[in-house]
Amino acid sequence: MFNTRLPVPPFYKYSEEALARSSRYFPLMGWIVSAGASFVSYGLAQILPIEISILLGMIVSVLITGGLHEDGLADVCDAFGGGWSKERILEIMKDSRIGTFGSIGLILSLGLKFFLLVGLFKLSPVIFLFTSWFAHAASRWSAMILMMLIPYARDNDLSKSKPMVKKLFVSDFIISTFFGCFPAIYFVILFPDQIPRVLIGFGFALILINYLKYYFKKWIEGFTGDCLGFTQQATELLFYLGLLISWNSF
Repeated sequence: MFNTRLPVPPFYKYSEEALARSSRYFPLMGWIVSAGASFVSYGLAQILPIEISILLGMIVSVLITGGLHEDGLADVCDAFGGGWSKERILEIMKDSRIGTFGSIGLILSLGLKFFLLVGLFKLSPVIFLFTSWFAHAASRWSAMILMMLIPYARDNDLSKSKPMVKKLFVSDFIISTFFGCFPAIYFVILFPDQIPRVLIGFGFALILINYLKYYFKKWIEGFTGDCLGFTQQATELLFYLGLLISWNSF
């Protein structure tokens, strides 16, 4: 319900307790989004040019999530691009309108994602499928890591995601790490020569998480849901970028 637009079984009963523990499954949602987007691209590539297939796969991923993470990216670009105090930054992030910084951020990030995915598919359709799988999962795991490192920035009582900012348990981290890292582990088991390339992507992501921890803490004293969306989108791009850089380097 929170991470996708996919229908929930009618017998499910919503509770804040369930939502509070659902963050452990963020990476698992990445499996679902990746399956929808990457297999659509792979299937359509049999009858359409690669570029069109990739673009249609990206559209599917946005439809599955409702643009949740892209919205966070745009809001963060607008807020930190146009705000110079904690109060102003948080105010801009709550504004549903998109500004210049958000538009630029979306155009550049989606454009970069498109060309990175095209490049991966041209390397190998199998590499493309596996990279999409672990990038979607690990990027959502990265967002959860950030959530564990810094506090929530808003007044919880005013937040629609109030239950999700409660303290996470060790079991939550273990489950999240399994779903976030298993695709990459499985990938390198099948392709041992890819270990350095996968590690480059994780290295990029960890550097970014460490920087965002400092940056968000400095400006707004913590994170918001939009910050998590931005982190997911940015680290996903870094996993794609790391693999392509490594292929061109060694």
